[in-house]
Amino acid sequence: MNHQWHGPAWLQTPFVAVPYSLLRNWNEIGLSSEDLIVVLEIVAAGQVEGKEFLTQQELGQRCHLDALKVGECVGKLLEKNLISMGECLDPEEGTVAAFFDLSPLWDKLSQPKTKQEPSVDNEEVANGTDVFSLFEREFGRPLSGFEFDQIQQWLREDEHPQWMVVEALKEAVFANKCSIRYIDRILYDWQRHKVRSRRDLETYQESYRERQRGREQVAATRSLRGNTGQRKAGNSDSESSKDERYSAFYQLFPDS
Repeated sequence: MNHQWHGPAWLQTPFVAVPYSLLRNWNEIGLSSEDLIVVLEIVAAGQVEGKEFLTQQELGQRCHLDALKVGECVGKLLEKNLISMGECLDPEEGTVAAFFDLSPLWDKLSQPKTKQEPSVDNEEVANGTDVFSLFEREFGRPLSGFEFDQIQQWLREDEHPQWMVVEALKEAVFANKCSIRYIDRILYDWQRHKVRSRRDLETYQESYRERQRGREQVAATRSLRGNTGQRKAGNSDSESSKDERYSAFYQLFPDS
């Protein structure tokens, strides 16, 4: 007896399995959105059609990209050692066939994350890296719901420019205080001092450094004066004691 399928039509189409870590961390390992599409199409061709190699033209059609652009993506993936090209013997044709080897990519995704040096860069945001990804990378973990909402509030409600939020993140990273509350205090301080542009921020930061140097000089001067005063007091006490105990000696030998 034949049972007619009544479910959604898309459930009858082939599915492709990819590691969740690829979808979660593709930007972190150096893939662009176009690189990701190329990788997904390579995976899909292998799993659904059994095709382990696609020409630039075929990849371009599947990715809806120009063949030249696809070639650039594949070149970058090879250069970054995220994929490699292998060769195998086709038993039916008796010829050597090329294939895409994605094992370097899977190895990269399976490696434990290591703490990186602070690397927040406004150019990354300009080139398409969203601010939430930058926060997650520098925090070394996914953002919590509270943290995500707070960043949205800075951008939407408080109307802080995105570059300013990134600069505040940078300040926190260099201070080794990667927390949302610390960054919020930085942004509040800049707002309180009417920082509106990059030039305003540069002027404020230079002024802050000047004040810091001034405080350090004052502290050093006070410390020096304190030490000098202690030495003088010590010498005075010593001389007083010496005069009292050896007054007769100094009367006989005044030059001693």
